[in-house]
Amino acid sequence: MNGFINTSILSSQGLSLSGWFYEHCRRQTWDAGLVKKIWQWTLSNPRLAILLFVCEDVASWRQAAFFDLRDESLPLPEDRLQGIVANARRVVEEQWRATSKELPLNGTHVDLTARETVPLQHIGLIRQSRNSEKSVDKVRMQGSTDDRVLVRKRFVTTRPSQKAAILEQINKFKQLEHKNIAKLLCSYAQPSHVGIVTEKVQFSLDEYLASPGGDAGRPKQLVDWMYDLASALEYLHAQSICHRSIRPRKILIDGSRIVLAPFDIGQTVDTFSPTMVTSQRLDQLHTYFQDQSYVYAAPEAIVSRGKRMADVFSLGCVFLSMMTVAAGQSLSIFTQYRAGSTQDASFHAHLDRVASWRNRLHAATTSGLRNGLVGSGRRLRQLKAESEWLGAIEKMLVPRPKERIKMSFIMATIGSGGKAVGGGRRRSLDGGGYSGQAAASVGMNGNPTLIDLGANGVSTVTEHPRKPELSVFDGYFQSQSRRIEPAGGW
Repeated sequence: MNGFINTSILSSQGLSLSGWFYEHCRRQTWDAGLVKKIWQWTLSNPRLAILLFVCEDVASWRQAAFFDLRDESLPLPEDRLQGIVANARRVVEEQWRATSKELPLNGTHVDLTARETVPLQHIGLIRQSRNSEKSVDKVRMQGSTDDRVLVRKRFVTTRPSQKAAILEQINKFKQLEHKNIAKLLCSYAQPSHVGIVTEKVQFSLDEYLASPGGDAGRPKQLVDWMYDLASALEYLHAQSICHRSIRPRKILIDGSRIVLAPFDIGQTVDTFSPTMVTSQRLDQLHTYFQDQSYVYAAPEAIVSRGKRMADVFSLGCVFLSMMTVAAGQSLSIFTQYRAGSTQDASFHAHLDRVASWRNRLHAATTSGLRNGLVGSGRRLRQLKAESEWLGAIEKMLVPRPKERIKMSFIMATIGSGGKAVGGGRRRSLDGGGYSGQAAASVGMNGNPTLIDLGANGVSTVTEHPRKPELSVFDGYFQSQSRRIEPAGGW
């Protein structure tokens, strides 16, 4: 038997439960009175009786009946079974078959009682919160021929209202339909906790960006993924949904597919700001500064619950990290440069240095276009796509939320899916796309396109007057070992 103990399977094979039990009792050479007594016990406790049959220990029905073991006592501890069954350890290991409900991997939700067992075999812990209220682990489904390793996120609940809120969040997430938003395979709830199960993927974006890069197609893949992520966030914002947790660790990669991991489930609001530090939390500063939820947060999200434009800022930070790797540069150097002489490597605390880094990447890209340093049409399209995205990133990382570009404008402006392909004339990102009337206030209306494609597909570059981009970063990439420039603290 590979699955759950289910008495209905006997009926499907044309056998009655009572007849099946009686036949096995009769085979044990017990006297007639004992057979009748044990047979009556099996009818009252069918799950235990079948469990012992699965463990090849029908002979222990006699002791189980004598010591009055009952179905309602399942699951039983090992010490309770010692001296009653032949192999107590095996019965304990197999009793999930008698105490579990099946978890179909089709997005459904299953409620379990405190005594029912979740049919998930723990393989290894991935991470756990400091207070152990949340944990993520690798699991394998029990009672199934599917041997895949899955990922479970578990939320400990202490109040009925907390549990109800998490279940509502799960239900809302299941309603999302986008190819770049992860799907829940199933969810379950017990009185003390709630769990969700998803596919195990190859990497998080965090792991992918930190891995050694030797693939010539990596820059194009990153640009393609940027469009996919932008599309997913535009989808959420179009439904007035805020993500509020965009960072590389919450973005998953499986093959050539990239998805936003499940979000806004079991979220707690933490409005702690390092500008309002108390003596009790000074020892936590270093850890806090390294937390991606802080590093990639928008300025306004540090002291309040961020809204949709805070998502735009966070995704802009992720995109700049992706463009850094696409350009063959070191993320650790970028982090060190942002932090300067402080412990704080967040984007929002050092926007001037973030802008300088982006300007250098943009200058290198446009320099290749201006000087014709392009080996093929494919490389030309890649440089154009990178230039467009770097232009969008600039407008995603504006300090004031109302002045940031909207995701819908990015998607409408970056042509042909933003996937490094050429084509006809494209509208300029410099022409607008800001929230409200911000475009007029910052004087961006009517500026010319940075990269403009003519009808014949040949690029021409027209730049509006601006301060030299290389003054801050001249030679920085070529001499990364020199002393990092000091930066102001927060």
